Amino acid sequence: MGIRALRLKTFLAVAGLVAGGALVASAPIANAASTDGVVQSPQVDRQTQGQTEKFWTPERLRSARPVAQDVPKVAAQPQAANPVLTPGGDQFGNAQVARPYTSDFKSRVTGKVFFVNPRDNLTYVCSGSVINSTGKSVVATAAHCVFQGGAGQAIWSSNFIFIPSYDNNSRPLGTWNAAQFWIPTTYFNHGNDGFTHEDDVATVAIAAQGANKITNVVGGLGWVSNNSGTINGWDTHGYPQEMYGGQNQLHCIGNGRDAGGFNGDTYLFTNNCVAFGGHSGGPVINGSNQLLAVTSGSDRSTNSFYARTASNTWIPVLNAAQAAGF
Repeated sequence: MGIRALRLKTFLAVAGLVAGGALVASAPIANAASTDGVVQSPQVDRQTQGQTEKFWTPERLRSARPVAQDVPKVAAQPQAANPVLTPGGDQFGNAQVARPYTSDFKSRVTGKVFFVNPRDNLTYVCSGSVINSTGKSVVATAAHCVFQGGAGQAIWSSNFIFIPSYDNNSRPLGTWNAAQFWIPTTYFNHGNDGFTHEDDVATVAIAAQGANKITNVVGGLGWVSNNSGTINGWDTHGYPQEMYGGQNQLHCIGNGRDAGGFNGDTYLFTNNCVAFGGHSGGPVINGSNQLLAVTSGSDRSTNSFYARTASNTWIPVLNAAQAAGF
């Protein structure tokens, strides 16, 4: 059964659209030879660090927003999570992460994504996380954070940066430029249509800063290549702009189960955490510091949907990034 759930790139109101461990967790490495089932973006324009810092001023960082969409509006106020499993969690299951974010592995590798949508040249936000790869230079996020086109329409986010451990305009681990994106071909074919999809995953190649590669500086999550069924006790991280302002990193502990998707695969689905605009692309992390999924969307009640790191979607985009040297 398809799920017509809204992506968390949005902030919808009734009145209308508003706007642990070691540095690197161990993980198996996918076969870097296969790139089937993947669409690769053109190379992102390489900006110098000086140009990046000049463009992404504190004012631009604060004013960036979740991407607007034109799907039918739904109830503005979500229902409470049931039950709340997060210690200190609010009615939606979310709790602020303890500061400094750099002191804990999960919050250290989680960061905030900023980009420009070429459709309107406005600035937008998502969340993401650093992962292990052969080239030590990959961030995982949601496909709708890097791809802005309709079906088969090659429109990609520009001026894309990732700030690990972002903390209220503070950049304790620096600002990192994107070099290239990869998304599943299935996602490219149905396009960024405003609904969640179980193939809503992307890898982002991160440009090195001199001899420094992001995974060596920040750390990297391991990953689970193909997971299904009931998975309990995982921890989501991200920066919801809607409802929370986007300046603090939040987390939520939940239990998840399968929910059918448009393409015959499954989402990781929960009632314990309510995700909001800006959460998109943030990691779902298991107890072994491995990436289970990325936040994809919510139906604006208690149901949050996470795009799993499935073998037919996640492995190809990771392989493609690694084959390119990242």
